[in-house]
Amino acid sequence: MPRTTLHLVGLMSGSSLDGIDLALCRFDFDDALSGNALLDWKLLSTKTIPYTEIWKTRLQGAPSLSGRDLWLLHTELGRLYGHVILDFLREVDREVDAIASHGHTVFHFPHQGTTTQIGDGAVIAGVTGAVVIDQFRSLDMALGGQGAPLAPLGDLYFFNSYTASLNLGGIANISVKTPRGYVAFDNGGANQVLDALAQEAGLPFDAEGQLARSGQLIPTMKAQADALPYYALPYPKSLGNDWVQEVLLPIFQQPQYAIADRLHTCCQHIAHQIAKDLQLIAEQEQLTLSANDGLIISGGGGFNTFLCECITQAVAPMQTTQAPAALIGFKEAAFIALAGALRLLQQPNVLPSATGATRAAIGGAVHWGRQGINLI
Repeated sequence: MPRTTLHLVGLMSGSSLDGIDLALCRFDFDDALSGNALLDWKLLSTKTIPYTEIWKTRLQGAPSLSGRDLWLLHTELGRLYGHVILDFLREVDREVDAIASHGHTVFHFPHQGTTTQIGDGAVIAGVTGAVVIDQFRSLDMALGGQGAPLAPLGDLYFFNSYTASLNLGGIANISVKTPRGYVAFDNGGANQVLDALAQEAGLPFDAEGQLARSGQLIPTMKAQADALPYYALPYPKSLGNDWVQEVLLPIFQQPQYAIADRLHTCCQHIAHQIAKDLQLIAEQEQLTLSANDGLIISGGGGFNTFLCECITQAVAPMQTTQAPAALIGFKEAAFIALAGALRLLQQPNVLPSATGATRAAIGGAVHWGRQGINLI
């Protein structure tokens, strides 16, 4: 079967600010581009480059910058990304057809039709001399969509054998396969909140959820979080970091309670909302979710054993499965690489059933750098 093979690096900077995730992927596409155009794919190499404390502080403060300073940060972050990717490509000794960068989200206001990801793709192209694709959310929003979540693209191509997929990043999002396509939306805060609480105890994160496991439920705190208005909104819907930091996180920052108890309660809250959202989708889409249906868990939160146990208990009788180890931490970077490959092939890479857009978007701005690309 005639096929086109593309090698791309996908870059993701998550809202939890744990670092820059890079995934080198190979994609083999059916030249006819009919049905599921992706014939095969492989995750060839991955790497996370932690942000320095200076960069963490700068990115945390990005929402409050002036327009001038934010644009300067946009440029400087693009330069950082460019050099990080160059070093990565030298390490793996591989040329690529393109680089796909999600960038770092500063603002996400779907009801106002705008989103902001910084880390200028044009600067990345200038530094690397490669084809660079960025700004994957914007066209979907211009078409009336939420611009998020993007993860269902990976669920469609990577995890199609599962009924549902859960991505536990800084913000958690769920995707469910339905007769009308993937339904997906953001569940709420996840690693952003858990990491912030762990840092109160002097830890970068709660390894395997051990501190949370040692704690006890605070019923009033969980009830307060469960009652937030976002959870009652109909889908499609999506969240920005501002909601997590300004609305959800303060509920779990009540200092009169032990950190272990707050972490435990937060894990129970996250699991409860995921189970509630699965039930809502089943009712709205007229599905019956049973023990025969699988939920696959990926994203950095997949390493939090206690959180995953809470989710397994909450979604029963559905069966939960951990994604392959490499994809737990690098699913987002890998599906951004896939979105970039589809953009080069001029194929849809944002799912309207998930975002609510009027049609499927071929999202992404292309910066050609110094190289061309031949698509056979």
